[in-house]
Amino acid sequence: MARGDNLLRQWELIKALQAHRFGVSTEELCSRLECNKRTVQRDLGFLQDIFPISYEQRDRGKRYWKLAHNVIESEQLQLTMTEMLSLFLSQQILLPLAGTQFGDGLQTAIQKIRAILPTRALTYFEGLDGAFFIKNLANHDYSGQDKEIRILNEAIMNKKCVKVNYWSASNGYEVSSELHPYGMVLLHASLYCIGFLACHGEVRTLKVTRIKGLTRLEKSFEKPDDFSLTGHLQGTFGIIKSQNPCKIRVEFTDWAATNVREIQWHTSQKITTDTNNKVTATFELRDTIEFKRWLLGFGPHARVISPSTLVAEVCDDLKHTLSQYSKE
Repeated sequence: MARGDNLLRQWELIKALQAHRFGVSTEELCSRLECNKRTVQRDLGFLQDIFPISYEQRDRGKRYWKLAHNVIESEQLQLTMTEMLSLFLSQQILLPLAGTQFGDGLQTAIQKIRAILPTRALTYFEGLDGAFFIKNLANHDYSGQDKEIRILNEAIMNKKCVKVNYWSASNGYEVSSELHPYGMVLLHASLYCIGFLACHGEVRTLKVTRIKGLTRLEKSFEKPDDFSLTGHLQGTFGIIKSQNPCKIRVEFTDWAATNVREIQWHTSQKITTDTNNKVTATFELRDTIEFKRWLLGFGPHARVISPSTLVAEVCDDLKHTLSQYSKE
């Protein structure tokens, strides 16, 4: 049996032990894990050498197994088994932020845990990557911008203005302006800062990789009481936001229909009709730029029904794409 299969089964066993503080019988563990008694006993024997697992005999000698509630416990820290497992796996999620203030905080916590755990327990946790892997198609190394990220975080927490030099990709030139940073957003391995940009007189979204310079200012700012990152991004398909809400109807076929059935791509997504090979779904968005990019990825298996403006935009994009392939 593969090492990954053993790890996943043992993880389920640990979760079962943690859920029964007064003990769970070997028979109950067999039933929950859907495996035989010999396998459960072997796993328990293996895990006993690593973690504080014990048993007591009740009901005419039947063994009831227990896991100490806090695997790591001190005056400053208490962690359960599943909390530690989650921490180790979360390293993969924050990989794009390695070498920055965000990633370093997690690494410091992991290092403290490593200093407490015995060698066999560390070996066990390091084997988790073989059982559960998070694959990111896009990646970016932010370690070179750790200074800028720290300045932004400090300004966000203390409500201090900064002067930002920013390359505007849409305009093709560098902008210098006062910025009131409200918060940071990580989306698809890209880090963004959202805040009030004085030169435009409104809240804007800045991609951190395009920030060319930051200067701390002594001036303070007041963030609007009704502002939240969640509220600001509500209705967006990604990070881009406009002021005009739009209801969109799209027909998906073949594998695209299966994809839309299986994944909730946006909170507003609703399937209105569903046949064997065709799905019609609606979306309520405040911008269609990122939605259109996503939609074109389905190729001939996605067709915009409405609004007519978006139908025209998609048709123009497809014509332009075709012309690119028609060039000699």
